Amino acid sequence: MMDYRLYVFDRSGHIRGVTMLTCESDEAAAAYATSQGDGRPMALWARDREIRRFDAVDEEPVRKRRKL
Repeated sequence: MMDYRLYVFDRSGHIRGVTMLTCESDEAAAAYATSQGDGRPMALWARDREIRRFDAVDEEPVRKRRKL
């Protein structure tokens, strides 16, 4: 088991929260982080090693116009 930190950022890149978690592997920690995503950017770390970054998701999807 390894300890991980999931940092949540605001849109300007400032840390808004951190969740401490313990998981069996990097893949399990990344899966947990993915399930916690709410559109804000996040970063998953294990000690001094960055595991994965999660980009921000637009709040309102842009609709494509259809050509007639």
